[in-house]
Amino acid sequence: MTNHNLPLDNAIALSNGLQEGKFSSVDIVSACLKRIRSEDAWLHCFVEVFESEALEAAKASDQMRKAGYSLGPLHGMPIAVKDLVDMAGKVTTIGSPLFANNIANTDAYLIERLKAAGAIIIGKTHMVQFALGGWGTNEHMGTPRNPWDHQVHRVPGGSSSGSAAAVAGGLVPLSIGTDTGGSVRLPAAYCGITGFKFTVGLVNTQGVAPLSKTLDSIGVFAKSMADTALVYDALVDDPYRSKSAHGMTEESAYKLLQGLRIGRIAPHELKDVQAEIVKAYEHTLEFFKSVGAHITTLELPFAIADLAPMAIHIMVTEGAASYGALANDLTKPMDSGIRPRLQAGTQLLATDYIAALENQTKLKEQFAKVIEHIDIFATPTGLTTAVPLTEVNPSAPPVHFTRVFNVLDMCGVSVPVGLDAQNLPIGFQLGAAGGRDAFLVEVATAFQTLTQFHLVSPKPRV
Repeated sequence: MTNHNLPLDNAIALSNGLQEGKFSSVDIVSACLKRIRSEDAWLHCFVEVFESEALEAAKASDQMRKAGYSLGPLHGMPIAVKDLVDMAGKVTTIGSPLFANNIANTDAYLIERLKAAGAIIIGKTHMVQFALGGWGTNEHMGTPRNPWDHQVHRVPGGSSSGSAAAVAGGLVPLSIGTDTGGSVRLPAAYCGITGFKFTVGLVNTQGVAPLSKTLDSIGVFAKSMADTALVYDALVDDPYRSKSAHGMTEESAYKLLQGLRIGRIAPHELKDVQAEIVKAYEHTLEFFKSVGAHITTLELPFAIADLAPMAIHIMVTEGAASYGALANDLTKPMDSGIRPRLQAGTQLLATDYIAALENQTKLKEQFAKVIEHIDIFATPTGLTTAVPLTEVNPSAPPVHFTRVFNVLDMCGVSVPVGLDAQNLPIGFQLGAAGGRDAFLVEVATAFQTLTQFHLVSPKPRV
């Protein structure tokens, strides 16, 4: 098989092809590097590409496989990593020129796990400064493009902007992001891919620059949920994981979704949502119903908008602990949408912060009672599809539906469910109770086994 025919948007097909000897890891890494060379000047996904190291690692992987050793499904597979994750000897910018010389001494825990699984880190991706923003913009280091619009520079979503755009643009099959209030699921929705946020604390965040220790979680991007499961398996020791996502049939997908209890949000919670997203949300729920799922309108103990002040309190106070002094030093370059939020965090009282944490605990207890009788909580991912960069309001992040999952300690995924009239992707968000990540993998994989929304890609540039 020649390089240009490699299924770079299908991690499982690549993994299977490697195991069957159809192509080599060098073939895959070379094909990704070729795509990066041809497209990244336009897409602006990568802060740094580890070209020679990746090729060397691919050669070593191929030799190991020839000798009869395999480290698993990720062995010899390239993956991109958001630039707040430490790699020994490499710079971790955290999206800011202030950290241009911040060279890590050791690998982050998740990098150790990926390397142990044989994955090849191909490069570090652009992100919102300090991971504090849902649009994906970065004034100082540049905003990656959304690959769905060749004319207008639209937002890719943030804060894991480069990681999402790199997968959507076909540069890499897999990438790592982080998610504090929607930073994996929003870029996945805007870029028309699958973005899976693990439960807070499921993967050790040692070596990952913090924004909010209470809300931060690790996530992964791919075209499909089954592809993200390759990374989930490498990072998480989960005795409940059946691995059936890798070989799910239509029959087993129907069986899984039959009787599934889905909680939807009330219609009044959709009033500020783009009409096409509401339509896609309702259609997707109808699809679940048609395959035997039970849909219930949840009576939430809160209005979704009411969670915002508490989530912001926790996030900016904890963010200020890391970056507040930099924000208050006006001689230091900082994005205009980031500085005021961190400065606000330095002004909040300890009593406000503790009250927010206590409120979070109370809401988690209330919500746990609400979802005792459902398996999945479903919402739209975003309020709109990807907007032009010129129309971004940095003081109004688009995290209305996503931050709920972080505050309530849930795992969540955004899956594509169609396009709007401008041919921009629409995301649908599925969530499960904290710790039920393996179950969420199965449900989203079953949905994608029976539908084809996730197979749609942006048109290639001519």
